[in-house]
Amino acid sequence: MAKKKIAVDARIVLQLLIGILFICMGIVGFSSSKGLGAELTREIARQFGNDRELLSYLISTIELLSGLFLVLALGVKAIPAKVTKIAMIAVWVLWIAIIVVLDVFSVSFDRLSGLDWILWAQELSLHFIVLIGIIIVSGRKTA
Repeated sequence: MAKKKIAVDARIVLQLLIGILFICMGIVGFSSSKGLGAELTREIARQFGNDRELLSYLISTIELLSGLFLVLALGVKAIPAKVTKIAMIAVWVLWIAIIVVLDVFSVSFDRLSGLDWILWAQELSLHFIVLIGIIIVSGRKTA
């Protein structure tokens, strides 16, 4: 009996996972003051004095909608490619902001020692792994 191989495009899986990540980030942002969106909101509000609650709702809405459109675009042909592209741009902007604000601006490098450096490098590495996934998905042609 011949075995039938099923080919799965890794970029589709990445798009699904990134979409789920952003949906979860949006839900967490609306339901608690935890998660990356909340950390980003706290740091931006601390640096620039913005309204933290409004900023939190704005970031959570963008996360949730972007994630939904990325996931739905995989199976719903009625979603225009332009909407998916806008969602990817929002994901790009948010993820770059997370890296810059949380991994660079908010870190007191002069206070890091020993294990703190390793933990910071671990967090930065995880953020860059997601960024690489976003880059790969951004280059994917939608059907």
